[in-house]
Amino acid sequence: MIGVQIKRIAHRGFSSEAPENSYAAFAMAAEADFYGIECDVWKTKDGVYVVSHDGRMARMCGAELWIPNEVYGEIRRYPFVRGRKRTWHPEQHIIRLTEYLRILSRCDEKRAVIELKMDYTTVELREIVDLVKQYNLYDRTVFISLYGGVLLRLKEELAFPPARLQYVYGAVPENKWVPVGMEVENWLIENRLNLDARHTLVSRGNVMRLHDAGLAVNVWTVNRREDMIRLLTEVGVDMVTQEYYYEI
Repeated sequence: MIGVQIKRIAHRGFSSEAPENSYAAFAMAAEADFYGIECDVWKTKDGVYVVSHDGRMARMCGAELWIPNEVYGEIRRYPFVRGRKRTWHPEQHIIRLTEYLRILSRCDEKRAVIELKMDYTTVELREIVDLVKQYNLYDRTVFISLYGGVLLRLKEELAFPPARLQYVYGAVPENKWVPVGMEVENWLIENRLNLDARHTLVSRGNVMRLHDAGLAVNVWTVNRREDMIRLLTEVGVDMVTQEYYYEI
């Protein structure tokens, strides 16, 4: 053991063992030793919140459909055609957010880590928070997003606890290769938001300054054991988001 507490977040479910963001991946993550289970949420044309990393269904379902332009009944017609160990499981489809929440509600401690993939309005955010409350998960839900405005709406207009809000950094072309800098740090500190960054873009200095401000750091996607050990022991991050599970 490396002598530090390991808070593992299952990236899009246990996505090394089942297709990402599938019911099977979430169910397997619920049975494994993860601190939290991450998913990605989009809204369909008919107002259904669904779980998918991509807005376009081509990569996972082979369909040239844009989720926000489709009704859920049409989306549900297309099974996953890709994903790790896909043939090991029954046919998987894009699921509703409520199906993910139902799985988490059966766990005693695991956190629901929900990435908000759209620039949601306050009304839409209230709908999502209400769904979380319906499954008695409010106190153990973490919202993450690359849209800073979404996080601020949750904090300021819906009074969602900022300790469970994380800003996603390193997921767009503009910052995919750019290390976390003082401008990002200062914005997080000013707004009392935590960081969820591509693991290659975070330094020990970033973590120390954010920790000094009482903020936490999550990193993704940590799929090598040696990277996990370095990030926990040398960089000092608080959480590691991973697809594979490594004993330490």
